[in-house]
Amino acid sequence: MMKQCIKLIFLLICIVLYSMRYVTAQDAVRPAAHWVCVSQTGYNSGEPMRFTVPTAMSGSVDFYITANDGQAVLYKGKTKNGTGDFTGFVPDGQARAYLIHVKGGDLPEGVSYPFRIGPCLIETAGLEPSVWFMNDTRSITGTHHSAYGGCPWRDGTYYSYEIPSLIWMYLSNPAAYDAMPATISYDSLKQVVMDPGYVFVRNPNDETAMEAARRYFTTIEPPQGTRIPDVIMNLHWGLGYYLVNPETRDPSKDPLPKQLHPQTLAQFAFFLYAYPYINKWFSPAFYQQVLTFARQHWSETGLFDIQREVGTTKGRHAPGFSVLPNLLMYEVAKRDKLPDADAYMKAAYQQTKWMIDSLSLQDPLVTKGQRMSEHMLMTGLAVYLQQYPEQAPAGLEKKITEWADIVISRSDNAWDFRRYDMEQNWTVPEMNEVGNVAGFPASALMAITLLKDKTKTDRLKQIAFAHFDNLYGRNPLNVHAAHHPEKGFAGITKGYPRGYQEDVCARLELSRGGLSCLPGTEMYPFNPQGKDRHLEGWINHNTAWNMSLAVLSWYDNHPQTINREKDAIQINWQAPLGNADTLPVTLYVNEVPAGRVLLTLTKKGSMTFTGNAPVEKDALVLEGKRLSLKKGDRLKVAYGYGFLERSASLQW
Repeated sequence: MMKQCIKLIFLLICIVLYSMRYVTAQDAVRPAAHWVCVSQTGYNSGEPMRFTVPTAMSGSVDFYITANDGQAVLYKGKTKNGTGDFTGFVPDGQARAYLIHVKGGDLPEGVSYPFRIGPCLIETAGLEPSVWFMNDTRSITGTHHSAYGGCPWRDGTYYSYEIPSLIWMYLSNPAAYDAMPATISYDSLKQVVMDPGYVFVRNPNDETAMEAARRYFTTIEPPQGTRIPDVIMNLHWGLGYYLVNPETRDPSKDPLPKQLHPQTLAQFAFFLYAYPYINKWFSPAFYQQVLTFARQHWSETGLFDIQREVGTTKGRHAPGFSVLPNLLMYEVAKRDKLPDADAYMKAAYQQTKWMIDSLSLQDPLVTKGQRMSEHMLMTGLAVYLQQYPEQAPAGLEKKITEWADIVISRSDNAWDFRRYDMEQNWTVPEMNEVGNVAGFPASALMAITLLKDKTKTDRLKQIAFAHFDNLYGRNPLNVHAAHHPEKGFAGITKGYPRGYQEDVCARLELSRGGLSCLPGTEMYPFNPQGKDRHLEGWINHNTAWNMSLAVLSWYDNHPQTINREKDAIQINWQAPLGNADTLPVTLYVNEVPAGRVLLTLTKKGSMTFTGNAPVEKDALVLEGKRLSLKKGDRLKVAYGYGFLERSASLQW
């Protein structure tokens, strides 16, 4: 009897202690005023603009918007179950930043951090920091004399997607990258690396890195021309480094040995495809070296084969990674009149058909579970359907629609956040998933252009932009994903409060534009005192962000009007330049480039450009040349390159 009493007393004590712990935790996370979680970077005007009030997750509270430096109420609304929507707010252009105030319920009024609203603001705000990060994290030649992992970028791996992301960036918005300051000097870096006194800091898997860097500067043809954009210098570095040092091994407990990985080789396809658009900076010999290497090893690395492996949440083996590289090699082979063009298209077709038939998108490991590499799946499928609708396997459009349906079904929450599953995991199990959030808009925006149902496209667009918001502050910690936002990010009030230990591993804290961490499941739906995930940034997370910035640039690049006037063709265009007052668009006649038309910015900050192509009788006058036209000729105006070109046409 005594033992039973003791057990009962012990049980009661445990219950009381647990209850006290629960109450203490609840009290600890109960803020003194409403939290108002917004994107600290800001919002693209004309697109979904939403925020979260995690202190009012049920019912409704009032909100109003003021300028950061004023008291006048500019917009009013009500939240619904934790979410506020101010998409209907149209700024007058006078205020530089705004605040959202929330009042009601059982807490005092809360105020958001300042944010901005403007045309194409998200992608133009990301132009510089995304490139700076790629500059600073280069192995050997960046901000630290090390090469953790032994790849061209510190902490890089065979699945880091650096070269492809740079190609996506440039093709989507070439004038913006051309206009950026050119800050990388090949000659200066060569002098530093070749100096006998260069001090190399050793790290895991970097045994061949120093030799590779010196061979890059002594055996690879240097980039051509002057004032070479940083994006192009990074491309040259990455490709040249892999040409002299193609075999690598991921240092993070990868069971695969050091080898030429298929995902390393697949990156070459992006450069080969883009070469006609960037050839003034790369010699023909350099191109031939890349082409020869890619063709020699394509088959032996398995890129013609169906890739059936579904990787873990580490992100190493994303399904579908080989689809787009094979489609690009198909175009390269056709352009260069190579004999094996059909083999590349066949490989893309068979890989896609296998995914349509055998890959369950309901399994979260297949989608969000691929972490920062998830974008490889949807971007490949979307480009396939966009560019080759007649050659794509049956069921591809249905598969993309299914993906969208699953995303929508897992995003019905106050954060508009796509969950890992609907049971216990909001985010990828265990790991820091900042790269997944950063890369998700790339997948969603590509899918949106292929959906037929407007209700679905509208909702998917809300979710896509909500992930930019989440990255920049609309999350349960109310913080930007960068631990050091002062390094490269403008206008950020609060970054991720805790950081990784400094001066170890890849030393990414020395780099501008680095993304560090976001809340994990432990902090959702609202527990800001939950456990942090791994606090270290990663090149793979930033290249996923590169992808979303590139796809958003493509999405926001489009004609407004193309009209034939009596003595000119008048062109009005929107493009997310942000750093230039002129926009060069290409005019084609019957698909043959006829010349460029230089459009001028209509108003500072507008991202809209206008200009004319003069017409004299039945002839166009372009760049000092007169081009005769006849009835029925098809004129096309375009900006962007390759599969990321946007265009509009009219008939003469």
